[in-house]
Amino acid sequence: MTSDSSLALLMRILRGELPASPPDEAAWTDLLQTARRQTVAGLLYQAAERFPENYRMPENVLFTLLAEVKKIVTNNLKLAAAEKEALGILRSGSLEPVVMKGSSCAARYTKPELRTGGDIDLYVPEADFLRAAALFRDAGWEGSEKPDSSMDFIIGGCEVELHRRYFDLHISEKLLPDVGSSEAELLMLSSHILKHACGVGVGLRQIIDFALAYKAYPGDYQALHQLFRQCGLHRWHLLLLSFVKDYIDPGTEVAEKVDSAALFRIVARGGNFGHFSGSRLESIQQQGAFRRKMDTLRRILSNLNFSLRYAPREVFPFLVELFQENLH
Repeated sequence: MTSDSSLALLMRILRGELPASPPDEAAWTDLLQTARRQTVAGLLYQAAERFPENYRMPENVLFTLLAEVKKIVTNNLKLAAAEKEALGILRSGSLEPVVMKGSSCAARYTKPELRTGGDIDLYVPEADFLRAAALFRDAGWEGSEKPDSSMDFIIGGCEVELHRRYFDLHISEKLLPDVGSSEAELLMLSSHILKHACGVGVGLRQIIDFALAYKAYPGDYQALHQLFRQCGLHRWHLLLLSFVKDYIDPGTEVAEKVDSAALFRIVARGGNFGHFSGSRLESIQQQGAFRRKMDTLRRILSNLNFSLRYAPREVFPFLVELFQENLH
């Protein structure tokens, strides 16, 4: 089974559609591999629980999936404890950080514990950023500064990223919604997906996070579409929503349906943050920093047509930032 067909079948299964005939062992193995690459193995397990008897996975595939789910749940417990500790430290200093992605996205899943977690992203305004970093250091956690002006801390064995920027956008603040609003979260999630799509790649989990937040949006969708237009992301917004409608939630509200093939190719090609495409996987396995950076820069340039089409206003600052991050 090709990566494209395996991804398409996986997304059908995740939205509750059974294939015409039960997958054979090779197809189940491909599906599990694709789910792991897209960091949605927990969702595949949840979907498989509802299968009729004749669609059951072979035991060896099921045992591998169960082991993967156990790792996901265990890691999420670690992340929850680290996030609680980090938030407690910041709030003890009278700061009120905003959780970006992570647990705030997981809360919308039917079973939050099955969403694959990565690191913990916390936002504090620029005016409070240095004080927040000092609070972490006073607690005994050493931080390292990243090229995008955020800081990395290791807390309880988990990576905590402290951000002074909430949006991966480079436009006038007058156009941006207030942090903490539903509009701000959707714009943040969308622009984060866009940045990675223009760079090394993006996986299915990030798009599902956005889809669930979009479905839960309590406001006026037309006003939301206008916000994305004002931010110069109209084409991207239609592409992302069309992908969601085609592959995740057919009931998605979209102002104008467009062909979502361009985004499907990016998701299928490399999986989670592009880690599983051929050259990227090879460069990661060889653990050569220079090779990884050159591979990243090659990907950025190869995606330039996509970037110019779907984020023309953001292309130059995106490229500058991505080059800086990967030449650091």
